[in-house]
Amino acid sequence: AAAEAKMSADYYSKTCPRADRIIADVLAQKQISNPTTAAGVLRLFFHDCFVGGCDASVLVASTAAARSERDADVNLSLPGDAIDALARAQAALEVECPGVVSSADLLAVAARDLVTMTGGPYYPLRLGRKDGLSSSPSAPDAEIPHANLTVSRLVAVFAAKGFTVQDLVALSGAHTLGFSHCKEFAAR
Repeated sequence: AAAEAKMSADYYSKTCPRADRIIADVLAQKQISNPTTAAGVLRLFFHDCFVGGCDASVLVASTAAARSERDADVNLSLPGDAIDALARAQAALEVECPGVVSSADLLAVAARDLVTMTGGPYYPLRLGRKDGLSSSPSAPDAEIPHANLTVSRLVAVFAAKGFTVQDLVALSGAHTLGFSHCKEFAAR
């Protein structure tokens, strides 16, 4: 709650005033060259936020010593192109204002900007998220809803995270921006 109180729409206005423009420029170039970027980034954002909050822990790469969220079965198909888009935006931000913009905020802004670029609504964001300090390889498989869940089970999973049925429908509808892998629905 204390961290949320410090979040604001103009969080980077003094420390990195061009952050929004830098992110938008990089993402526009990436989306033009690869039209699946928007769907990939939106999916990354959902996978990040649904597991432990919007802290960019889904972007943490595994090392020889520790596995991360990316190693979870449900995350193995996360698009490398989306991760590349975020890495390019982060690199551009680091040139302009090193160590200032969190990866968590970058991911939130990127998802919002790409939704807007593809014809969806613009929505204001409060910034000031902090990057997660841990990334669990088992949490995503336990927490992210799978394609084979019943409607009543989906409602329960989303309700446990504080979402309404209307939120569930809106977030599920966001999948129309992208595509699906056959293994997720072929049995149906």
